Amino acid sequence: MVQAIINGRLVLENKVLEGCALLFDTKIRGIVSRETIDRIGETTCCWKGKPVQLVDAQNAYVSPGFINLHIHGCAGVDTMDTEEDTLRKMSYFQAQTGVTSFLPTTMTADWPAVYRALERIRHEMAVLKKYRSSDRSPDAKEGNTGTFQMAHESTDSPYSDREFVGAKILGAYLEGPFINAAFKGAQKAEAVVPADFEKIAAYTDVIKAVVIAPETLKDDEKRLTAFLNQCRACGMIVSLGHSAATYEESIRTIKQGAKHVTHLFNAMSGIHHRAPGLAGAALQTDTVCELIADNIHVHPAMQQLIYKLKGAANLELITDSLRACGMPDGISELGGQTVYVKNGVARLKNDVLAGSTITLNQAMANFQKNTGAPVPEVVQMVTGNQAQELGLFEKIGSLRPGAAADITIFNDDFTILKTFVEGNLVYKNSAVE
Repeated sequence: MVQAIINGRLVLENKVLEGCALLFDTKIRGIVSRETIDRIGETTCCWKGKPVQLVDAQNAYVSPGFINLHIHGCAGVDTMDTEEDTLRKMSYFQAQTGVTSFLPTTMTADWPAVYRALERIRHEMAVLKKYRSSDRSPDAKEGNTGTFQMAHESTDSPYSDREFVGAKILGAYLEGPFINAAFKGAQKAEAVVPADFEKIAAYTDVIKAVVIAPETLKDDEKRLTAFLNQCRACGMIVSLGHSAATYEESIRTIKQGAKHVTHLFNAMSGIHHRAPGLAGAALQTDTVCELIADNIHVHPAMQQLIYKLKGAANLELITDSLRACGMPDGISELGGQTVYVKNGVARLKNDVLAGSTITLNQAMANFQKNTGAPVPEVVQMVTGNQAQELGLFEKIGSLRPGAAADITIFNDDFTILKTFVEGNLVYKNSAVE
């Protein structure tokens, strides 16, 4: 069945379009005038011989589904957990925040733990691929905000194949262990190791982004160059982060192809007028920079400066959230470390920030308020930019015809009203009519 979203403000790549309707089934089929939809309704309620179901957006924004590039956990679970339904719970919670695709993010840990996480991500990607190729089309129960509902199927896998209702898993984000222990943040120092492609070669189908502190290989330039080239040849985003790199070291690595920066200003050498550091190199070059816009990791005034220097095309809003996201204040956990959450701020015992508890739609609201960026640019920072970097812009990240019907409907304060994944309604906010 074809669906048509009417009475919405369509967020395109450089403008907001009103007075039109968005047609989709599992893919975006096109944008037509409201008059065309009215004519369809007056006749047979069909479009090109297919029945049309109308979805009234009630003047809310209609945008491509959000992409959360960097997220450790939410809703009480974490990417590194061993329970088999962990990623499903993350997936469903992310859909409630307007996210239709995400990269579960690993922590610095011993290799067996990292490999277990990557194996689970690989399995869920395979299940999702199987589900998408089937005829099943799950719809969210109206107002469903409870436990992720999954139907069991028989399988020889160590994990159960189940219906997948929520945001899509695109792959893994490897944050550590190839970092600098001096800038580990909330990561475990004892598990930090130098970058070694052979350690991740078996998971090139899963890993979509990998973080590196280039200065840790400054005594072996050939090894650094080889690592960068091997990652890029496999389509991985190589990101600079958790790093004490000098400005000069950063620039050299950026010129070699590391065009991404992990949570700008956090866990890296900062800007000094005689030592610009990694942060200075990131602001000066065309690198794509992640930003945690929770107003805690980066001050609103600095967000304004970053926006002025980088522009929308080179910024990506992320959450970097931990399991405490979506949960009450109290004691939580990250990478085997106790985390204390008070007033939504997560810290280790030594007061180090331990990721965030923010959701992506909340980050969008903060950034828009802090900078005055127009809605299409804020949306670009959570959709098209990520899709372009991942090499998936033909499939996700826009409302272009032929793209997957990953759609988010939200109101002026970025409250999520509905989330569609490949045309299926996976979340509806019952609190907002």
